[in-house]
Amino acid sequence: MISWTRYIGCVTFAAFLLSGCGTTIDENADEPQEDSVKEGNEGNTSQGDNKVRLMEQNLQYTINGEAKEKTAFLKKSDNQPFSLYVLQQFRLSAEEPGKDIVFLTEDDSIYMRIELLKADVNWDEVEKNVQAQLKSISETISDPSLDVEGGTGFEVESGDDVITSILLKDEKSPVRLTIFTKKDRDYRDAFLEMAKTLMKR
Repeated sequence: MISWTRYIGCVTFAAFLLSGCGTTIDENADEPQEDSVKEGNEGNTSQGDNKVRLMEQNLQYTINGEAKEKTAFLKKSDNQPFSLYVLQQFRLSAEEPGKDIVFLTEDDSIYMRIELLKADVNWDEVEKNVQAQLKSISETISDPSLDVEGGTGFEVESGDDVITSILLKDEKSPVRLTIFTKKDRDYRDAFLEMAKTLMKR
């Protein structure tokens, strides 16, 4: 009788140990799963905020009506939180805090100024400001013949100079562009195609 009691006691104790060990293993096994889920969520968020971009891509554009296609390379601004693809014959450079320029290397009087705007920007005020600045150059403001989806454009001429202001009214990445070109050197479409690749970081 005593031996059976000891046997049952040993079995009960062993079952308790196994049960306890099993619980410990299960709890530890759950922790890595939770961590991996968190890491996965963080990875998805990171990819959403900072999408992986190729180092180069081809851009199609026109210069004085002539169609072209050339390779553009991914460049990151050190001045504002964005990146964009820049065609080989251009350079991206900081102009002043809150403003970058992309300029033609062979003639830096031909360039595009890039200003990132706040998400809650008041477009009415921005448009009035743009028109006031352009009217200081010329009273005649026209609508540029450019493909600006989801945006607004204003343009003036002064001698051979053409000054074009483009407001890209994207909810996540509102941008103000000011393009300086010449009548006989119309790089507006090239600038605009580069600007379309702009992505905030």
